[in-house]
Order: sequence, then C-alpha cells, then structure tokens
Amino acid sequence: MFKREKKYYSEEFKERLITAYQSSNESVSMIAQRYGVNRDTFSSWVYRGVKKKDSKLASSNLSSMKKEDLSPEAMEKRIMDLEGELSIEKMRSDSLSKMIEIAERELQIDIRKKSGAKQSMK
Repeated sequence: MFKREKKYYSEEFKERLITAYQSSNESVSMIAQRYGVNRDTFSSWVYRGVKKKDSKLASSNLSSMKKEDLSPEAMEKRIMDLEGELSIEKMRSDSLSKMIEIAERELQIDIRKKSGAKQSMK
C-alpha cells in the first residue's frame, strides 16, 4: 500500500491563504487549488482561523470597552463608521441576491435552497 508523505505548512502560509480567501470571492476549492493545498485541509484552516479570530475579536472588544470610555464625539463617529460599513454590506448583499436571481433565471437552475427541500446524500 502506498503511504503519502505528510506535508507541514507554516502558520504564516496558512494565515496568508486564509486572508486571500476572506478578501476575495473565490471558493475554498479555488484558493486551495491555486496554492496546491488539499481542499479539506484548507477548509479546516479556514474554520479554525475564523473561530480563533472570533474569540480574539470578542475578547478584545470586551477588554477595549472596559479600558477606554469613549467620549460622546468618539462614540458618534464610531456609530457613523459602523452605519457606513452596514450600508456597504447591505448593498453587497442586495447585489449578490440580484446576481443569484439573474443566474437562476438565465441558467434555469435553482441556486437558493428551497425550504423543505431534501438535501442530497453524498
């Protein structure tokens, strides 16, 4: 039986791929293929990276809120920044939804999951 040699990747390499994935519209498979990494391996890096990032973000937000009380002006600026980011994300969401709608109509395939639909067994 043929035994594969286990590959080891540096944390820097993993972070670079995760960043590339998060900053693009490419799929996990596309990024993995481009960098010559197994898709399942890369998928696990993304999952672990997101969980690690979320836990760091949550703890840093709590600690920064406790450490520094923002002035009313700073809070107002922060709210305006967040509202701007929210507006951009809403436009992005609307755009993606419209693209899916057009693709479904033009290609005549169902892309969105229909409620109550059975999932395929793989």
